[in-house]
Amino acid sequence: MQASDLESLKAVQAASFDIVVGLTTKTLNACEQLTALGMQMLSESLAASQKHVLKAATVKDVPELVALQMSLVEPATESMRSCALRLCEIAAGARAEYQKVAQAHFDSSLRNMQQAFDKAQGAPIRTDGTWSAWQSTLASTAAFYDSMQQATRYAIELAEHQVIDAATAASSAARKINAESARTEARR
Repeated sequence: MQASDLESLKAVQAASFDIVVGLTTKTLNACEQLTALGMQMLSESLAASQKHVLKAATVKDVPELVALQMSLVEPATESMRSCALRLCEIAAGARAEYQKVAQAHFDSSLRNMQQAFDKAQGAPIRTDGTWSAWQSTLASTAAFYDSMQQATRYAIELAEHQVIDAATAASSAARKINAESARTEARR
């Protein structure tokens, strides 16, 4: 093996290691954000539970208990909606970082492959048919990658919108139930 080939191999290995370290760091950052969100939700839930137990202790009859329970639905669904939105933000941020790395790696690989083909272009062994087939394969691979990336992006965005829509619908339903409960309570 020639020294230049060995240096090229070392450079590829170093670049690959940098990618792994970078993705691991991004994954750990996303995990850290998810953990912080989980701890925040747990803390808020504990504080809300304590407040609700104290309120429940002062209830005098069943209708008042039902009204109290109904009043708790809206804040709980709003908290879940907020959490779902934050989860989507964290996931979207991590996905964007991964896509940047994947795109950069793909572009680099494509460039390296094209450079290798360009170097081989002057080789006496090559035939025009084989050369055209390789170039066509390279172009097809790039087009396939782009279409898969777009399809994946669309599917993820659709899933995120569905989560947001479901959380918004639940929050809206809780507000409607609270409003009906308040009207019923006001009639008494």
